[in-house]
Amino acid sequence: MTDTKPKTRPDAAASKLNAVSVRIESKPMSKAKFQRRHDFRIGAQLAYVDGDRSHLNRNLMELRPLPDIQRENEVLRIKAGWTREMKSNAAVVSAGITTFGHAAQDVFNQLPDEVQDRAFKELAHEVAALLKTELEALVVHLHETSTYAHFTMRAYNDDGQQIRLRN
Repeated sequence: MTDTKPKTRPDAAASKLNAVSVRIESKPMSKAKFQRRHDFRIGAQLAYVDGDRSHLNRNLMELRPLPDIQRENEVLRIKAGWTREMKSNAAVVSAGITTFGHAAQDVFNQLPDEVQDRAFKELAHEVAALLKTELEALVVHLHETSTYAHFTMRAYNDDGQQIRLRN
């Protein structure tokens, strides 16, 4: 029998340098509020945030109020036939971050801002489309040593099912 699986690079550690990474985590309302304040640098910030560079960050989407997203999640559940009320700690959004390996970061940083923004938008919209949900927020961070983007999506898909993420 022939092995038809594609081979990974012999040096997996080296391939990480060229990687783009997307991590996603579901957030209930209480954590979603904190995440939004963190992502969009609203209010007091963590010590590692360079406040002198925060003006470089780029908001690529207007924020929609979290209660509006929660109500939309409830409507989707009702349309799907769910009869139980949502738990008070049910996820409202799924928060994501897009980061780069060192080599990929070096290449990405050479691109004009408009091209970077378009790449972040396309990637975030594609992730949302794969999960059958809607992108709700997107911000590019430039205030640290590396460029990355935070994004949030509705925590329920178009079929009224909660987005389940596996490790």
